[in-house]
Amino acid sequence: MAFNPHLVATEWLAQFSSALREADARAFVDFLLPNGWLRDILVFTWDIRALEGRDKVLAYLTKDRFAAARITDVRLDETPDLAPRTCKVPVSRVPGVEFAFAFECHRGHGRAHVRLGPDVDDVHRASTVFTELVDLPGHEELTALPPRDETADANPHVIIVGAAQTGLQVAARFKRMNIPTLVIDRNARVGDNWRERYPTLILNTTRRHHTFLYQPYPSGWPEFTPRDKVADWLEHYASSQELTIWTNSELKTRPAYNKADRRWDVTVVRDGVEVQLRPAHIVLATGSLGRPIVPDFPGAEEFKGRVMHSSKFPGGALFSGQHTVVVGAGNSSIDVCVDLAEHDAASVTMVQRSTSCVMTREFVADQLRAVFRDDVPLDVVDFRFSSISLGLYKKMAIEHQDAAWEAHKELHEKLRKAGVSCDLGPEGEGVSPFAMEKGGGYWMDKGGASLIADGTIKVKSLVSIERFTKNGLLLSDGTELPADLVVFATGYSYIRETNVELLGEDVINQTEEVFGLDDEGEIEGSYRPCGYPGLWFATGDFANSRCLSKALALQIKAIELGAMPYTGRRQVQVGLEHRL
Repeated sequence: MAFNPHLVATEWLAQFSSALREADARAFVDFLLPNGWLRDILVFTWDIRALEGRDKVLAYLTKDRFAAARITDVRLDETPDLAPRTCKVPVSRVPGVEFAFAFECHRGHGRAHVRLGPDVDDVHRASTVFTELVDLPGHEELTALPPRDETADANPHVIIVGAAQTGLQVAARFKRMNIPTLVIDRNARVGDNWRERYPTLILNTTRRHHTFLYQPYPSGWPEFTPRDKVADWLEHYASSQELTIWTNSELKTRPAYNKADRRWDVTVVRDGVEVQLRPAHIVLATGSLGRPIVPDFPGAEEFKGRVMHSSKFPGGALFSGQHTVVVGAGNSSIDVCVDLAEHDAASVTMVQRSTSCVMTREFVADQLRAVFRDDVPLDVVDFRFSSISLGLYKKMAIEHQDAAWEAHKELHEKLRKAGVSCDLGPEGEGVSPFAMEKGGGYWMDKGGASLIADGTIKVKSLVSIERFTKNGLLLSDGTELPADLVVFATGYSYIRETNVELLGEDVINQTEEVFGLDDEGEIEGSYRPCGYPGLWFATGDFANSRCLSKALALQIKAIELGAMPYTGRRQVQVGLEHRL
């Protein structure tokens, strides 16, 4: 008899539905593989959680919590893109079945995604279960673009700080959820934060991964989008989605939160004029990085050449015939080095201070193409992507790193031969998980390694800078590098430092860490309560903000409706104890 994924899914769901209706946590975990995962977005708690293994899931689904969810009307999703089909089970990669189902719960309309795999007794159990609150009854997300909200200028319910990809996608989502929102940005034009970066910058993720919410790119769009096209698309997106945006605008430092009426007293400096506003919420969508780091070394005052951060690098054409040094060994560094080499700099030397995680862009792109497929509707792609926590994606990468090491054997050998210290991350996890946790210290190669191998780009590895000299840099190994130009591709300060300046130490000290992954593999401090009422952080890449903007919108709407008790703190689980 031929394997029938539909039959496997319906039989499993028929039994699993009883555990959901009866709020039977022990029965629930019996439907999981021993190392199965539950990822939950706002169904069982007002939080985003990822639990691995039966014990942790059981501890999460306390009797009161499970019963309060009141899950009913469980029904298999039979739509063509979500109907039961065969799949590979995460980590083990054995053949399995994946499917989706819808349900109703106490908070509203929900949906779930499941991947089943055979257990040791050949019974199909869940490798992953993903539950998600989709909409609040009577406040469903609009399917069509509503007109511009004229109240957002004078009386916004939310102020979003930052009009780059994250801020704009969150604002677009809020608009469809009828949340009056004002976006402010310090730049003169939307997209200037991209236009001001080095000219050869190109996104290393695939087109489908960095597609914007509600608005796909036109046909013929490049798979890897260059800097200026990203900038112009941001501006176009803001206009076509009819978002309310103030440019040349910044929050004046130390806005005050009034706990009595749950409003902020905010002063926005717009084109030099102070404007007072009283939003209920502030969303900081300025990313996870603060100001550019330009290290201060002795002797800088006597150095005859130019010094700049890579974020201000104007392009290699200006430095033809000059001796150049680029400090750092990440994506920005290799891009700047290649640009200088291709514009005939007299010499290009990369100073690598620590080991870099290096993979080819094409290898990473193939991984992204498998997830963010062009032949599947984007909302389905995002649903499937969201069904696996970032922590599980990392675990999958570590488990199957042998293939990545083999694919990069030749690349790493030629880099090491040229003096580069490289690997696939401390656990062999590769670029994507490493980037989510560290934010730097990696690069995706698209030709720079060949220029290193042939000596066009030289590398001084695992050394530090002692001081500037009159004509260059003195390194810790005693080498002096001649330099007319020194570019510091040394990253950015931690965003927390910038936020302390904006909001004050008393506020930020009450918030969680922002960005990186927590112990469950979720983005720290973002798209969920951060520890301080009325304050939210939105971070992560294009896909993260596209997907998680809905969870943030639902929480803000639920608070407005009185459905979500709000102190600003998460409902945290430690072992079997729970606290607000």
